[in-house]
Amino acid sequence: MKKRLLIIILVLLSLFIVAGCTNNKKSSNEKNTSIENEKEIYIKTVKKLEKIKTSSEELPFTVEVKYDQIKDEIRYQVIIDNPKEEIKGISALAIHNKQTDDVFPSVGIFDKKVNLIPNKKPSGVILVGYFPYEGKINNLDVEVKVYISYKMNKKEYTSYYVTKK
Repeated sequence: MKKRLLIIILVLLSLFIVAGCTNNKKSSNEKNTSIENEKEIYIKTVKKLEKIKTSSEELPFTVEVKYDQIKDEIRYQVIIDNPKEEIKGISALAIHNKQTDDVFPSVGIFDKKVNLIPNKKPSGVILVGYFPYEGKINNLDVEVKVYISYKMNKKEYTSYYVTKK
């Protein structure tokens, strides 16, 4: 009797261990699939953004690009702020036409999408990136393009911002 009880307990324990391992593998596969989807979205967005030539008209927020020279590289900041009304589910990606080994800065693709609500914190979105540059910042010749996807009044929008320095 004790032998049967011990065997039943061992069998149940084995089933729990096997079931637990199987569930972890599914979670790992789901995470890998999610990462692959995010990479695919990122790459498609970069390729699409490279083809954009002009900015969208009448954006419901401001977009500003600032440049700072730090030794032999340029730090650029793309600032999206001053929403005219509530903007939800923002995804954004900034690219440039300079050679770089870094990835382009983004929000809402590999991480959580953000919201901008007038007069509430956070008051803006900042994308920060770097690229090598050995000249003077006054002689910098760069084109920055920004993709911004968002929801406003329950409608989805995609806008672009293109600027040269």
